[in-house]
Amino acid sequence: EPMASPVADRGRRALAWFRDAVVGPFAEFMSRPGWLAVLLFVALYKYGDALLGVMAVPFYLKIGFSLAEIGVVSKGFGLAMTLAGAAVGGVLVARYGIVRALLFAGLLQAASNLVFVVQAYVGYSVPVLVATIGVENLTGGMGTTAFVAYLSSLCNRAYTATQYALLSSMMAAARTFFASGGGWVAEQVDWVAYFLISTAAAAPGLLLLLWMMKRYP
Repeated sequence: EPMASPVADRGRRALAWFRDAVVGPFAEFMSRPGWLAVLLFVALYKYGDALLGVMAVPFYLKIGFSLAEIGVVSKGFGLAMTLAGAAVGGVLVARYGIVRALLFAGLLQAASNLVFVVQAYVGYSVPVLVATIGVENLTGGMGTTAFVAYLSSLCNRAYTATQYALLSSMMAAARTFFASGGGWVAEQVDWVAYFLISTAAAAPGLLLLLWMMKRYP
């Protein structure tokens, strides 16, 4: 009997921890109006980007670029443009608010996929490759900054770590899931059609955002 009390106490503490660390954050999030729409938006916002990203390197290789050329442009210039995009995204969020910044960056992200259509028409051209990677990374950096700010704004201060982990892992899982079909789609159509499809794939997330802006201002 004397041993029962410490064991029961540990059990109660474990249950309390589970309630506060796991059940509480989920229950609080699901108590909000429109929480399902929010989760769907988190999954869809980067859909077009995911389809593009999974086939970008195979596309570059197919039209004649070497791995060295791709690496130099994407890892050097591309990284600089991503950082510049992140900075611009931060300015947009500060000036226009998170939701407007999300919409603007999302539209630019979608439009940037069309630069790959130009690359597909032109074929092998290093200057065009620089422009393609530059535009894609600049808009991607803007979108990521606005999106991270949005995810952070969704988190209740009492459950910040758990809710942010939930939302960001859902975004990553959805991106991986959506991108998994990219190879199959690319086999069915030519490159121009594929990049037009990846542009259109951004539409559901943006339309949902517009609906949410009106439904939950």
